[in-house]
Amino acid sequence: MPPPDRYNTGYNVGVGGAVVDDGRLLLVRRASRRGRGNWQIPGGFVEQNETMDLAVVREVEEEAGVTATVQGVLGIRNRYDEEGGNSLYIVMLLSPESGEPAPDMTEVDRAEYFSLAEIQALEHISPINIEVAKRALAQDHRLLSAQTVEQAGRGTYTLFIG
Repeated sequence: MPPPDRYNTGYNVGVGGAVVDDGRLLLVRRASRRGRGNWQIPGGFVEQNETMDLAVVREVEEEAGVTATVQGVLGIRNRYDEEGGNSLYIVMLLSPESGEPAPDMTEVDRAEYFSLAEIQALEHISPINIEVAKRALAQDHRLLSAQTVEQAGRGTYTLFIG
C-alpha cells in the first residue's frame, strides 16, 4: 500500500557522493540551477524507482564520469523552508572504481580531485561541503555501513547501521 498523499508533498530526498581517491576528494562545479559556479560533491535527487545508494552512484557517474562503489553513509543534512519544503540529503562515502573526472558540461562544468587544503582555499564552496571534505578525508570516517536485511512479506531492505 502506498503512503498517504500527505506524506508525498513538500518533501525531497537527495544524495551526495564523497568520492575519495588517494587522499583527495572529488568535487564538481555547478553550471546550472541554483548554485552556479559553486564547488560541491556530486549529487542530486533520488528518483522514485531507485534506492539512495543506486542514486548516488548514478549521480557521480552522470556528473563527473567516475564509476564508484558506496562504502557507507558519512552524514545526513536536513532542512525545512517554505519555498523548498522539507529536504533530506544523505552524504555517502564512495571509492572510485574507474574513470577520470570529466564534467557532463550540462549540470557541471568542472570535475576534479582536491586535497583538504585546496578545498579550504576555494573561493566558491559552502561550509557544508567543507565539513563533508573534513570528514571524508579524515582517518576515522565513523560510517554507517550497508547491510542487506530480508523481511518476510516485505522484501529486501538496505539498512545502514554503525
